[in-house]
Amino acid sequence: MHIAYTCSKGATASRGDCGCLAHNKQCRRLHHQSSGYGHRKGKPAVDVLGFLPNISRENGNFKINGLSASEIYVDGVKLSDLSELNNIPGEMIDKVQVKYLAGADQNASLSGGTIMITLRRPPEGGYYGSISANADWYRSCGFGNEGISGMINYRYKGLSVYDNLYAGATKVKDNSEQTMTGDNLHTFLTESSKFHGFDFRNRLSLTQQFNSGAQLGGSYLVSLYRPHPSSVSDNESLTSSVSSRKNIVLQEGTLRFLQPLPSRGSRMELTADYLNRHSRNNSSYFMNSEKTAVIEETDNLNLWKFKADFIYPYSRTLVWKFGASAQLISSKYTPTDIVESDRFETSDIPTKTTGFTSIVYASAQGRVWKLKYSAGVNWQLNRISYEDCSVDKKNTNTQWSINPTVQVMMPFGSKMNHALMLSYKRTLSDIPYTAISSIINWSDTYNYTVGNPDLKAQSADIVMAGLSLLRNKINLTALYAHSHDRIYWQTFQNKVTPDVFYTKPVNINGQGVWGFGAEWMESPTKWWRFKLSGRIEITPENTTLDGIHYNKTRFKEYFYFNNNFRFGHGWGGMLNVNFEPTYRTLDRTYHAVYNVNGQIYKTILGDNLQVALDFTPLGNRRKLDRQAGANKVSYKYTTPVQYVGFSLTWNFSGGKKVDVNVVDGIQDYHETKDNR
Repeated sequence: MHIAYTCSKGATASRGDCGCLAHNKQCRRLHHQSSGYGHRKGKPAVDVLGFLPNISRENGNFKINGLSASEIYVDGVKLSDLSELNNIPGEMIDKVQVKYLAGADQNASLSGGTIMITLRRPPEGGYYGSISANADWYRSCGFGNEGISGMINYRYKGLSVYDNLYAGATKVKDNSEQTMTGDNLHTFLTESSKFHGFDFRNRLSLTQQFNSGAQLGGSYLVSLYRPHPSSVSDNESLTSSVSSRKNIVLQEGTLRFLQPLPSRGSRMELTADYLNRHSRNNSSYFMNSEKTAVIEETDNLNLWKFKADFIYPYSRTLVWKFGASAQLISSKYTPTDIVESDRFETSDIPTKTTGFTSIVYASAQGRVWKLKYSAGVNWQLNRISYEDCSVDKKNTNTQWSINPTVQVMMPFGSKMNHALMLSYKRTLSDIPYTAISSIINWSDTYNYTVGNPDLKAQSADIVMAGLSLLRNKINLTALYAHSHDRIYWQTFQNKVTPDVFYTKPVNINGQGVWGFGAEWMESPTKWWRFKLSGRIEITPENTTLDGIHYNKTRFKEYFYFNNNFRFGHGWGGMLNVNFEPTYRTLDRTYHAVYNVNGQIYKTILGDNLQVALDFTPLGNRRKLDRQAGANKVSYKYTTPVQYVGFSLTWNFSGGKKVDVNVVDGIQDYHETKDNR
């Protein structure tokens, strides 16, 4: 448990109204209604979260005070895929707890905090859930992204059952333009990319509660993903294309045992987790319709993790938590059936990657007068080995770090309507095992990415301050972070084909970044609530790449304006606008983008049936400029953004009123990739 604010059913509250010890039954926590931060009906949970204080959704990812959220839980289940939030109707949310920074008990790479979602319990809830169907229409490619999903929570005596299922088909088409200019180089080409595939995912959790208070639970997640991406590039004199078929299977099994200890409120929790991701890829490369290169690749990843946690309430105002964890990583890449080409570079190097991460931690949370605090420290060891199986060559790298975390929160004012938060955390990122590889990925016939066997995990120190005024109506945040061994995707020119470029992850020198944010939340009327937010990041650069020294101060801004409407007779909707001005970072320029999207919904049959229409009428997509020595590469998406989505959701519940216990996985598949 860490310093946080909790949004739940009841009167509106600010961050200063909560943060009491979870194991102190005498400590009363004030909650507020989740609908107070955004009407929940007619929209999935993924849209509701954007109306919480200091939370934004940018490029499909959630951020807390500008830092990527480390973990998101729903009723104790950690989401390995944010698309699971699309299966959860917003009106099922009872409360949301936000932890601003990850605590000492978590991997030090987890810096951006945690979002804990608790679903509401129906009045007679022995079981509850939902069934949904959706279909989307895009101006660029017609209908696509059809899917069905379902979720159910059920309890029979001491047995709790949780299941979350999704099955769907995806179809996307993108058009773009590329320009390469430099000494003796001027290439202009158009590109058409298509993507279609099938996605199936199901998570089943079973937990048995014993009379002694002990719990034994298990969880199984299976995900099947079969994408088929293809890309055709035309520069008037030459037509080239790449086509791939992938088959990805991810499975995760988790066992958890929770045992109350003799001391009042103390408990022990033991968790074992295994995750396997198996990927098979067949790619073909063409020049003027003639197949010139072929490769079949197999990538197999195994993750084992063991974790032990102990919680000891020392007093009514102090709780100790300590424990340890160990993670083993094993990855194997095998290329086969290779037909090589001078034009298309492919990897013929089989590799093995192994890793070990261990963490030992201790933390304390409590209260002194009105001041709430959380402090802890962990010791983390990262050890990674990379082996080139073709020449029996092995590289090993070891990193370790002592990572303190301190957070304090102080409510103030005559009615405690305001709160001040200060925090510090040192981070050490996960082992970037997906980038420590010989794999070559072509995004189109003129751009590809490669791995880097010498890559190290990056680290950073983060200091954050926050001020909440008028019960979260106005929120101000400030942040400073200094990175070490930062991972950056540098652009290089292919030595054989001058109009082909690739990116490679490299460790560059550390740098500092300042961040400032402000948001205003208001309800001008009973049927309208809005959230107006802005954030700026200031980065003084001092880095040399490919002989070019970057020493300017860069500014990155982000603005969004979210509106929720709730009218009578079951009608409602939302209208959101976001804008990101042009910004530069080292050898890249990201040009301005904006987007306007909305939703109209209608609930009927006692609010159990929801019909929703999502739409995007306006938007400007990304243009990216990259510098590779004296050469400039520009990539611009030209596909129109117009989109309409239709969804139908049925919510159901029944039986006796009970709580449902669930077991969550404790590992994720982390992919280190270029952001283009």
